[in-house]
Amino acid sequence: MDTRVATAPSILFIDDEDVIRKSFQRELQIEGFAVTVAAGGEEAIGALEKDAYDLVITDLMMPGIDGFGVLKAAKKLAPLTSVIILTGYGDMTSAIDALRLGADDFTLKPCEVEELVFRIRRCLERRTLLQMLSLRNQRLEEEIKRRELAEQEVVASEARFRLALDASSNGVWDRNLVTGEVYFGENWLHNLGYQNQAEIQGQTFESLLHPEDRERVLALREAHVRGKKSRYEAEYRLRNKAGGWQWILSRGQVVARDAQGKALRLVGTHTDITRLKKVEAELERARSGLERRVRERTEELSKANIALSVLLKKREQDQATLAEQVLANSTKLVEPYLDRLKDSGLNEQQRELLAILRASIVELTSPFASGFSTKLIRLTPTEIQVANLVKLGKRTKEIAAIMHLSPGTISIHRKNIRKKLELTHQKTNLQTMLSMQTD
Repeated sequence: MDTRVATAPSILFIDDEDVIRKSFQRELQIEGFAVTVAAGGEEAIGALEKDAYDLVITDLMMPGIDGFGVLKAAKKLAPLTSVIILTGYGDMTSAIDALRLGADDFTLKPCEVEELVFRIRRCLERRTLLQMLSLRNQRLEEEIKRRELAEQEVVASEARFRLALDASSNGVWDRNLVTGEVYFGENWLHNLGYQNQAEIQGQTFESLLHPEDRERVLALREAHVRGKKSRYEAEYRLRNKAGGWQWILSRGQVVARDAQGKALRLVGTHTDITRLKKVEAELERARSGLERRVRERTEELSKANIALSVLLKKREQDQATLAEQVLANSTKLVEPYLDRLKDSGLNEQQRELLAILRASIVELTSPFASGFSTKLIRLTPTEIQVANLVKLGKRTKEIAAIMHLSPGTISIHRKNIRKKLELTHQKTNLQTMLSMQTD
């Protein structure tokens, strides 16, 4: 009969005596246990096959399947189920045998309820501890398996990592800073002419380094290992299998440190830059040659500039001499005759022509004297004649009569002169402006 409470510890009580079954069922239920009773071994095993129990209490000596049979069935069906054996004084040997078969405790019949409750609680506590231990062991086994898988994955990942680095460069190297062991990838070996790791046995990375590079490269590596530099990068020469020197660019990184920060492992790549170094050397020679040619050409241009400066200065001096000669000849050879013509009794028209001639000579010689205005240079020959007469104070009709042109034509020339002198929108007197341009 099953009278268990869902939240209470469950007990299967087996005894072939009806009075004992009912008595203990009642007392144990009062103590808060859910109790199921069975009258013999066959009934008990059926109950165990149907339900799970926290504790089994069985009489040892029963007809049919005895307590030993119940014990074996309980441990087989639920190894963690606790089993308490009830036995008489004359069956102590059998009780000991039951303990050897896996029973958790035993008590002598007849027994007090308090003693049985004490043993029940002790077995349940032990069962709880065993369950916790079993769960912990299960978790520990799972953790061990997980770590083993993780370690296997790390090993596989490192292998893939090495292969990837090796494939993406001329080689990969992996240095164990604790043992000093160094792994060189296949490309690293092949790049230096070696077929496999065995061919390089007896030689170290340090022994392959060019003597002139050794101290610098080892110092760079040590600085990174000690954390003074964030990464390791160095260019150096390595001796290959044939005995020649190859330029290498090596980059590395510490990938493991202990709790104190001490570097444990350094991994890096190895790239052959021999051809690049040759190109750099050729470029350096070309650059040096170009700089030399530029210096030579600069010196030539400097000398040419000096010579040109001398020639320009000589030309300026010649122009100054020519200007002095023109002015001197004008003064000595022309002015005396103009003065004589002025005093020779000329009529009015002749005097006007003489004035025009004198003004024209002044215009011709003025560039040599003070630099003729660039604006006046824009004027045509006719406009220059008109401008000279305007400067002498001649009116439009007078200028027209002198130049044998119509007054309208002279007016057009005057407008063009004002436009070229940028006087179109100004009220400045043309005669005044022309006098200012040539004074």
